[in-house]
Amino acid sequence: MDLKQGDLENIILNALWDLEGDGNDHIFVGDIQEKIKSPSKKWAYTTVKTVLDRLVDKEIAIREKDGKKYLYRSVVNRDEAGILALKKVVRQYFKNDISELVTCLNKLNGTETSPESSIVAERKIAAQQLQETRKGIVAR
Repeated sequence: MDLKQGDLENIILNALWDLEGDGNDHIFVGDIQEKIKSPSKKWAYTTVKTVLDRLVDKEIAIREKDGKKYLYRSVVNRDEAGILALKKVVRQYFKNDISELVTCLNKLNGTETSPESSIVAERKIAAQQLQETRKGIVAR
C-alpha cells in the first residue's frame, strides 16, 4: 500500500486516528469536523465529508451506512502508516539504508553520532517495528 495524501487529508486522518484511539466506534463527519476546528478556522461539513470520501476512494479509510449518515474508520493505524511512509523515505532518499536515515535524523536533532551508535539506533528501530508488527497481528 502506498499512502499518498495531502495536508488536509492528513489533518482529517490524524483526527480520525485520535478519535479511534479515544475508543470511539461510531465516527461521523461531524465528529471529525469538531475535532479539527480551531479558534481561527472552522471547516465546512461538506469539505470534511469530501476529504473523508477521498480517503475512502484511496482505501485509507472505509465508510459504513448508519441510517442517513455514514460512519468512518481508518484502514491502517497511525503506526502502520508511519512505517509505510518511513519505508518510502528510506527507499527514495537513503538508498534503502536505514543507517543513513538515522544519521540524517541525528543531524535534524542536532546530535552527530558515531557509526556504532547508529547501529544501536538501527537495532532499536528494528525492535520497535517488530514489536509494533506483533501488536498489529494480535489486535487483528
